[in-house]
Amino acid sequence: MKIDYLLIKNYRGLDIEIDNIEDICTLIGQNDSGKSNICEAILKVLDFEKRKKPFVESDSTMENKEPIQIQIRLLLDDLTIDQYAIVREYIHKNDNGEKYIVVRLESIYNTEILEYEDNLFMGDPAIDEMQLHAYHQNPLDKILSVVYINPSYNKEAELKNFFAFKEEYNKGQQKVFSGAIEEKLSELKDKIQREENIVEMQNDINNQGEFQQLLDGVNFEIIPNIRLNNIYKSLGIITLNENGNEINNIGDGKNKIFSMLLKSKTYDKEKKKIYLVEEPENHLYVLLQRFYIEEILSLEPSQLIITTHSPYIVDFEKTKQIIKLNYNYKDNSREILTAKIDNERFKEFGYLINLEVAEMLYYNNVLLVEGDSEKYFYNMLMIKDYEFHKFILKNKFGIFDVNGIAFETIKNLLNLWGVNVIIKTDNDIFKVQNTENTYRYAGLERCIKYINQESKDELKKLLKWENFEKENFRFEGKEEKIDSIEENIEKISQILFNNGILFSTHNEGFEKDFLDYINYSQEIYQEAFDFLKQAKLKNLHEFICENNIDIKINQTNKESILVRFVNE
Repeated sequence: MKIDYLLIKNYRGLDIEIDNIEDICTLIGQNDSGKSNICEAILKVLDFEKRKKPFVESDSTMENKEPIQIQIRLLLDDLTIDQYAIVREYIHKNDNGEKYIVVRLESIYNTEILEYEDNLFMGDPAIDEMQLHAYHQNPLDKILSVVYINPSYNKEAELKNFFAFKEEYNKGQQKVFSGAIEEKLSELKDKIQREENIVEMQNDINNQGEFQQLLDGVNFEIIPNIRLNNIYKSLGIITLNENGNEINNIGDGKNKIFSMLLKSKTYDKEKKKIYLVEEPENHLYVLLQRFYIEEILSLEPSQLIITTHSPYIVDFEKTKQIIKLNYNYKDNSREILTAKIDNERFKEFGYLINLEVAEMLYYNNVLLVEGDSEKYFYNMLMIKDYEFHKFILKNKFGIFDVNGIAFETIKNLLNLWGVNVIIKTDNDIFKVQNTENTYRYAGLERCIKYINQESKDELKKLLKWENFEKENFRFEGKEEKIDSIEENIEKISQILFNNGILFSTHNEGFEKDFLDYINYSQEIYQEAFDFLKQAKLKNLHEFICENNIDIKINQTNKESILVRFVNE
């Protein structure tokens, strides 16, 4: 059983619709984007304890007192025969033959009593939904539990809930303590009452003096509160190390995980379970975050929905869908961007690139560069230039290197979630493999894949090409080059820039871009260029620090290919 569709109207600023939700889904977004309220909305409909508390004015957007509606479609592909029987009168089939139930909670503000009145419906609104009592348990409650894992934790509360649940469950199963326990408790009670200090306290309270007549001879007895009917309340849990010795503190991270495990065990094992986990990264160090989804999946939830701010939680190997919520503060609007994960596209990059791409999803804009030197330059610029720092923060820019030229897959993925991608790449010329003297414009050929059709047509016209076949980019002899490209390189660079590509007009790489950017002296230019080419990142750092290079953006360099995007 899983949530397949969610509609929320006028609930705490949310007016959203999400269709085709996967069984392992991650919700991401900036603060106040609505992730927590989506979880609250799901709980409001599917969790009886939450549902029996009516909506209040503050639940409506801006307390407008307009109707609130939350609608959820559940797919029922994994129910047992007995579970189907419990909810069969509300079940329908879609065009794909999948069985589903729609649950709709609608609340209308009553102006006479000045309160919201909740109404619950099950079935399908377009066919034959039936109204149920919102504040009573319904058939769906008998087969489904929503396990909500809070961002923080309260171990003491979870301990109390765990023992209370076990007590109730064992009573239902008619599991009782043995007669030996009852006999031992009776012996213990008798010994406690005969203890000298207990007897002394009892005599003290029965020494009533002048109040004896008023109490009509009543006496009091001290008894230990240890009985079979409250033995669960007397239980506690201690922490032992691997040698069996008690330890006082295991830290927030382990306590949070233990609290989550306790929580997961306070639900009927026979019910289907949807896990809502908010910000699991809280209190967990990085290694635990990386493997969190894998571990929680071992609990076999019917569906797992996670909200997170941490790229370490976004696991492309496990999650099947990422939903990004963008909130526009200017007009209080929200945009829902959702896409499924194609794991095959990322296997070639390994886990590290998966982690970096996960972080990229949290930005509105991402600048992709080829290597460490470029990334170092932009990070240093952000430190040295306060205006650039403000620009990066205001526009929510992330800067990442792709360890080469692996732009395409990352760009396509980021675009699915509305992340604007800018690429800084060199105008590379490489020798064609297995040839003696054939070269190609590798940088330009690479960029053709990233531009729109209108720009492709513009380039064809500029270069007088009919197509972009690989032969067009090739030439014989390294120094010969292609006249139509060289003569129009400034225009080519501008066309690419219009498509979010920072493309150099020369073939000397980042080092020339950098030296031109700082307007380095021509007299010693070649010496500096050769130095930067040798050990790129190390020498770039040394060059900037030892020469006290001012790398801030100014009127002279603001049109440099390195920072032109700032002006846009």
